[in-house]
Amino acid sequence: MPNWTSFDDETSFALRAKLPEQTIVELPDRSAMEHALSLGETIVAVLPCRGLGQAALAVFRWNPIPLPACTPTPPANMRAGGFLGLTDEPFFEEEETQSKKRWWRRFWDG
Repeated sequence: MPNWTSFDDETSFALRAKLPEQTIVELPDRSAMEHALSLGETIVAVLPCRGLGQAALAVFRWNPIPLPACTPTPPANMRAGGFLGLTDEPFFEEEETQSKKRWWRRFWDG
């Protein structure tokens, strides 16, 4: 059995006249979208259209979105610089260059 919820008096009276045996809940202080967002479950809504006697059918479904696996980390080669550290500039550490050793130094150094 469907649950009928109306958001204005006119719709509530029309539903009670057409469906006297069913339960109709009236929420005059809220809009249909607020109700759908606060409920958090699948809702089928009948909404008014521009033409007289026409209606639109809207389905609101909740799809869970998984959280990201890990948070991104800032790159290690950036250093804050500039006025009050407001700009990031690339920072490259200088590697020590190994001077080419002669064969006999490599032999004795291990």
